[in-house]
Amino acid sequence: MNAKLFRGLAMLAVLLPCLAQAADERPSIALRVVTPFASGHLLAETGARFKEALAQKAPHIKVSVQTGVLDEQRIDPAFGSCEASARVGEILLTGGQPIQDYAPDFFFFNGPYVIRDFAQLQALWRSGTGKAMAGLIEKNGNMVTFDPLYRGFRHFTANKAIRSPADFRHVKLRLPPVPDWITVWQALEVTPVQVPLPRIHEALGKGEAEASEGDLSQISSLKLHEVQNTLILTRHLVGFGMPLANACFFRKELDAADQKAVREAMNEATAWATQYSEMSESAQLDALRAAGMQVITPDAEAIRRRAEAAIQSLFATKWTVTSWREVRAM
Repeated sequence: MNAKLFRGLAMLAVLLPCLAQAADERPSIALRVVTPFASGHLLAETGARFKEALAQKAPHIKVSVQTGVLDEQRIDPAFGSCEASARVGEILLTGGQPIQDYAPDFFFFNGPYVIRDFAQLQALWRSGTGKAMAGLIEKNGNMVTFDPLYRGFRHFTANKAIRSPADFRHVKLRLPPVPDWITVWQALEVTPVQVPLPRIHEALGKGEAEASEGDLSQISSLKLHEVQNTLILTRHLVGFGMPLANACFFRKELDAADQKAVREAMNEATAWATQYSEMSESAQLDALRAAGMQVITPDAEAIRRRAEAAIQSLFATKWTVTSWREVRAM
C-alpha cells in the first residue's frame, strides 16, 4: 500500500471517533412537554411518543413530559414567555383553546357541528385559512403550531337518555368557559355549568352538573363511567389535539437541524396518535359498555338542525374570516 495513503487512512481512523464524540457532545437542551390532560390521556401518550422519537433524532435534546399541568384555560398564558424560568414548558399538547385565545375568528375549527370529519379538518388546517390562523396564534400567543392529531368525535355523557333536541332542555351541561360552545348549546336550551377539566368527575358526582361532553379518551381517562350511566353518541365535534412550541424557544434556541428534528418527531407522534384514535374508538366504546354505560345513538341530524341558526349567527358575527358554505366545500 502507498505509504502516503496508509498514513492518510491511519489519520482518518484516529479522527473519526473524535468527530463522532464531538457530535455526541453537543450542549444538551432541556425540553419540557406539558399537557393539562391526565396521565393515560391520548395527549399525554402523544408526549411520550414524541420523547421517544426525538431521542433517536436529537439525543442532546433532553425531553421530560409533565401531565395534568394547570388546565386548558390557564396553561396558554403560562406557556408564552420567552424566559424559560417564567414558562411552564417548551412544547404544549392541548385542545383548541389556543384558537379561542389568540385567533378567535377561526374558532369554527373547534365549533360543534361545523366540520364533518378529520379529513376535512386537515384539509382546512393546511389551506390558506389554516395558515392565517397559525400566523395569528404565533403573533398573539408566541406559539408555533404543528399539524393537529385526531382525538375522536366528541359525545355526551349523562344519567338519562338523550335522543332528540327536546331531551337537552334544562340539562345542566358541564362546559369549559368557551363562549362559542355555550352559544351553540344554549340553542338546545341546556343550562351551561362551567367546570375546569380536572373537576369534571367531582362535579358530576356531586350533581353540580348532570351531563358532560368529550371524546372517548377523555371520558375513559377521567373515569366518568363511575358517575354517569349513559353515553350518547352525538358526534357533535371532530375532536383534535394541538401540538405547539413556544416560539422563542423554537425559533431562537434551536438551530435549523434541531427545529427539523422536533417537527419530524412531532409528526411521527401525532401520526401515531391519529392512527391509534381511529383504531381504538370501537375498543374504547366497548370498554365503556363493559364498565356499565348504556350507549345510545340519538337523532344527530335533528340536533344539528336545531343548532344551525346559532352556528350561522357565529359565522356572521364572530367567525367572519370565512363562511360555513366555504368550510363545507373544503
